[in-house]
Amino acid sequence: MSIALLPDIGNLDPNSLCYAIYSQLYHNFFNAQDKKSPENPYGIEEGDNTSLRLRNTAYGFAEAIAGAVAGEGDGTDGGVLLGYLKKTGGDMTGTLRANYGFEAGMGNVRLLETYREIADDGVTPVYGLQVYGDIRIGGSNLYIGGKQLLRYTPSDGTAYLENSLLSFGSSTLLSRGEMVFGESKAKGVVISGTAVYVQGKEVYHAGNANLSTVRWSMKDAAVEGELKVKGKTTLSDELSAIYGVKLGFAGKEILSVVADGALLEGFLNIATNCGVKIGSSPVLIRANETDVALSCDYGNLLLGSERTQKIKLFAGLWDIDGDNMLITKYGGAYFPDSLRVAHNYGADLLSTYRVSDGDEGVILHKKLRFAFADGVSLSGNRRELIFSKQSHQATMGFRESSSVYQLPESGSISLYIDTNSDFITFDKPVESKKHLGIDGSFTRLTDKHLYFSSEHYLMSATDGIKHFGNAYFIDSLGSERFSSGFAGYGWAVLKNLTTGSSAATFDELTIRKKMRIYELEVQKNSATNGSLWVSDSCSGDSVVKVS
Repeated sequence: MSIALLPDIGNLDPNSLCYAIYSQLYHNFFNAQDKKSPENPYGIEEGDNTSLRLRNTAYGFAEAIAGAVAGEGDGTDGGVLLGYLKKTGGDMTGTLRANYGFEAGMGNVRLLETYREIADDGVTPVYGLQVYGDIRIGGSNLYIGGKQLLRYTPSDGTAYLENSLLSFGSSTLLSRGEMVFGESKAKGVVISGTAVYVQGKEVYHAGNANLSTVRWSMKDAAVEGELKVKGKTTLSDELSAIYGVKLGFAGKEILSVVADGALLEGFLNIATNCGVKIGSSPVLIRANETDVALSCDYGNLLLGSERTQKIKLFAGLWDIDGDNMLITKYGGAYFPDSLRVAHNYGADLLSTYRVSDGDEGVILHKKLRFAFADGVSLSGNRRELIFSKQSHQATMGFRESSSVYQLPESGSISLYIDTNSDFITFDKPVESKKHLGIDGSFTRLTDKHLYFSSEHYLMSATDGIKHFGNAYFIDSLGSERFSSGFAGYGWAVLKNLTTGSSAATFDELTIRKKMRIYELEVQKNSATNGSLWVSDSCSGDSVVKVS
């Protein structure tokens, strides 16, 4: 029985809601069916009776849905859902309610949303409104809790924050201008970043009171604490200081008399050839205008004691001739004669040597460790340099070359690296300006060449790789992407793992000369502008047309 397509389907407006619902329903119905194929001859295909039934069914559903939502389909002016806002937007005719959450924005950017969260007690729900963009109020007043809190007058550009009580809690108020309390600056209190004024007069405090410009006078004064005089002091009567004396200059105490003697806290200016004696022996002498001698007769000159923590050098320590600074005041050292370093009076660990101007240096007798005493170590001998960590070590040195590429009778020397570890790993690429090869082998990698011998190698060409020598493939060979069969793609020569046979698949095959086939299986034969011969045996070297 033939099925006809409903004529109203062809009259649908592609921009209408009914057409959108009809198209979606039909594609869903069609894709849910089994497609027609050689294996499934009873399947569905576009244009058959089943597809027409699905189109008519989809149109019936779409007409009913569109007519109920927007009045489309049957030509009526409205539907049962006409008062609701469409998903694609429009104008509402009623109240917008979103009592279970609301979110709004512009340009696919969320600007406003309602939220619900649980309070710190883990039970009480807290509701609120979250705004992610700027808030612009068109009016001049802001009310919170039914009371006006903020008022703005555009005429003078003044904002008023008013309430019977304003509390800032424990917050810090920061103002780069002035704060005025009262009717005006002249009749109120003004606080700025530099001063405080009360009715136009500056308030004095510890920072600006009792200045040197203020003159004070008095008859008598009894000072319970400390009396400090910055200027000159003139005494017109006797000075009594029976409880100690402190003398100095320019505000600095130099000499004081204390319970057990006199204390000098300044300098003694010693003339030339004068100094300090202990007993009858001079221990400190100013020899001339520049040199000072510190000595001890018939004994040892000791610097510091058991309670001394540090001995600091404020100048360099020089040799007896004054030609070389041995130790600088910052710890730099120079030993022009030689240097030997040992630990706990053990064997030499470090020393210097000199044979000539071209052969001199430092000798490391033991190990050089890094970071910690049990860290990696560096040592060596006459032949090689050794890098060690516990039982693992790597050696580097020079020896006669065994490369097959060395020049005959050249006596080439190779730098070698060896290790008792299992592998040598480079975290960065390894590059060579000439080639990379295997010692004792002809195998080497050069720019655009991989040599296995002088006759067998791979070379990079403009559009691929050239093979010099025969090419042997153990398993299959094919293009990067391959699928077998008549409708497949790519090419391949595949080895059957079960039978061991090899099969080749190509899109086209051209044989310029003779082709020998032991068994030929053809799915289809076609002959054009000629005839097709099939015989038990046939061979020809030439073809001659017979008139």
